[in-house]
Amino acid sequence: MIGLLRGRIVHLDRDRGEVFVELSSGIGYKVSVNTRTMERLDPAAESVLYTYHQFIRDGEQRLVGFLTRDEVVALETLVATPKVGPAMALSILNTYGPSELAVIVSSDDVDALCAVSGVGRTTAQRVMVEMKNKLVVDLSDPNFARIGSSGTAPGNDARADVADALLALGYSVAQARTATGHLPEHLVAGADTGILLKEALRHIEAGQA
Repeated sequence: MIGLLRGRIVHLDRDRGEVFVELSSGIGYKVSVNTRTMERLDPAAESVLYTYHQFIRDGEQRLVGFLTRDEVVALETLVATPKVGPAMALSILNTYGPSELAVIVSSDDVDALCAVSGVGRTTAQRVMVEMKNKLVVDLSDPNFARIGSSGTAPGNDARADVADALLALGYSVAQARTATGHLPEHLVAGADTGILLKEALRHIEAGQA
């Protein structure tokens, strides 16, 4: 199964949502990409696409490409959710990147998922439940969040709880990321969410002063 392609983009078909990648061996692959990926591709440079091998019907299959491994893992996780097929999963990832999806799931923002075409409230709630235990939120990571099956590192659960609280209070993702990233390690080790939240709010207020 093909999991990664490295090569030169020789053709972009924006109407069909397809790109043709030529490898150093001279072999070329047709890869389906969503709008988010298409917009970030640089035809003038060598590109790396992480791929998802989709089997459709009657032997038909295609490669779906993304610029990050996180997007592939997010797609695989979504497809494994009951009532969420590849088409709907791709639609969700065309609207939200992995980090945005991670925040939506961790904050139970059903309305945000319902904003995706074809996603009803029942399906959105099912996605929330299914993905909640598969979510890795690491606020010390530059990408803010990752989706996967591993557990969080020590201290990340406490930061995630504080981030959830800040989001619930109406603060932005950027504010939550910055505030939790500045939490002192000795406080995080204690994992007292109340104290951590006060410290995070103090940091936000200081920045707004």
